[in-house]
Amino acid sequence: MIAFVILHYRAADMTRRCVEKIQALPGEKQIVIVDNASPNGSGQVLLDEYASCPEIKVILNPENSGFAKGNNLGVKWVREHKKPEFTVVLNNDVEILQEDFCKRIGEIYEKQPFDVLGPDIVSVFSGIHQNPKSMHGCTLDSVRKKRASVERTKNPILLLLSSGEKNSPAIWKQVQRRKRARQHIDTTAPAEGIVLHGSCVIFSERYLEIHPEPFYPKTYMYYEMEILDWICRKEKSVVLYDPSISVLHYQYVSSKQEYRSIIKRSRFVIDCLMDSLTAAEELILENDGEA
Repeated sequence: MIAFVILHYRAADMTRRCVEKIQALPGEKQIVIVDNASPNGSGQVLLDEYASCPEIKVILNPENSGFAKGNNLGVKWVREHKKPEFTVVLNNDVEILQEDFCKRIGEIYEKQPFDVLGPDIVSVFSGIHQNPKSMHGCTLDSVRKKRASVERTKNPILLLLSSGEKNSPAIWKQVQRRKRARQHIDTTAPAEGIVLHGSCVIFSERYLEIHPEPFYPKTYMYYEMEILDWICRKEKSVVLYDPSISVLHYQYVSSKQEYRSIIKRSRFVIDCLMDSLTAAEELILENDGEA
C-alpha cells in the first residue's frame, strides 16, 4: 500500500483535482487530507464530500500549524492506522499524471533502498524543473548568509523588485535558470545526497519508523527541506532524486487566495523564512556547536 498525505488550505477545487488524479492510479492506496484550519470552511466541505469514501480520510486541524506540523499530523495518522510501504507527502496543487507512478516508486526502492525520494517536479507557473532544489546541503555558515540575504530584501525597493520577479513567469524562469546553472543541476539524471523540493516528497517506511513525524516541527513554512536534508546527512540516510517519476506543480494557489497583494505575500514569505532560518541555526548549534 502507498499512502498520500495532502496538505489542504482554502483551495478546495485544487485539492479535489489532486485527489482525483491519485484515485485514478492503480493499486491499493490511502489518501489523507489535512485541512490546516481553512478560514473559508473548505475543510468541512471536503470532510462531508468524502465521508463515504473509505480510502480517503479528512483531518480537520483545529489550527493552521503550517507545513511541517500539518504534514506530520497526516503522516502520523496514516502510519498508526494503515502501515503503508511508502508515504507520498504532496501539496494540494500537485498533479500526478503517470499511471504507473506507484509501481515506479517500488521499482526504484528495489534497485536502491531509500529513506527519502523526490520526483521530477515541473512548475506549471514557470516551466522550471524544481528538483533537485539544491546540490548542496545547508551549513551553519550558509544558514547565516541566507538569513542576512533575506534580511536585506526587507528593504522596500528590493522587496518591490523581488515581488515583481516572482509575479512574472518569464522573469522568474530566467532567475531560476541562472541560479540552477550556477549549481550545475542536471534534472535529467538521478542524484543522491541532494536537497529535494517540498511540494512532493516520498518517505519509505524504514525512515518513518525512525522519524514518525518527518518534518522539523519548529518551522511554520519554508526551509523545511534544507533542514530535513541536514538531518538526513547527519544520520547518513539515503536521499534520492529520480526523474523517472514526475509530477506537475501549479504553485502559489493557496497563498494567492490568502494574499491578493504580491507585496503582502512576499512579506509573509520573508517572515516565515527568517523564523525557519533561526530554527535551522539553533538546530545545528545544538548538535554541532560553532564548529
